[in-house]
Amino acid sequence: MYLLMSRTPRHAQGGAALLEALVAMLIVAFGVLGFVGLQARTAVLNLEGYQRAQALMLVNDMAQRIYTNRTAAASYVTTSAGYPGATTPASDCSTLSTRADQDVCEWGKLLLSAGESQTATVTSVNSARGCVQSIGTNQYVVAVFWEGIQASGASPVACGWAGTTAPTYSSDTLRRAVSMVVQIGILS
Repeated sequence: MYLLMSRTPRHAQGGAALLEALVAMLIVAFGVLGFVGLQARTAVLNLEGYQRAQALMLVNDMAQRIYTNRTAAASYVTTSAGYPGATTPASDCSTLSTRADQDVCEWGKLLLSAGESQTATVTSVNSARGCVQSIGTNQYVVAVFWEGIQASGASPVACGWAGTTAPTYSSDTLRRAVSMVVQIGILS
């Protein structure tokens, strides 16, 4: 019986190694494609995080301006003239009459320059807009809006005047916002 089994032709298993190599290459290809997709997603999320950090610095900048000029805090509330950053501010902000007007003008320039790009596709904060709204006695909401890169849930932050809502972009799911409540203490 042993002799019969040892005489089985060897060519019956020919090509099995080739088939195993092809399956292994297919598995590696799927792994590499998954890794490339993960890298692309990570790059987008990193840019979104960078934009949020830049927007937070812009919100903090205006909050500090309001704290510094606390006696005229109500003068910082944006009006229907337009969101800072949506229109080109005066070329020389120092010629404006009040410190609050100068601060809003300078903040508008910061918002505009935050959207300047060094390449055609990457900017620090796309289409940045700012808003300051009074929400009560000596309380203000400072918000910065921008257009994100990848669709997600729309930001619930709304800051505007006379019932208007936050600025709109190409899609509501691309609108991003950060805000801060500024409360001015009454010093006596």
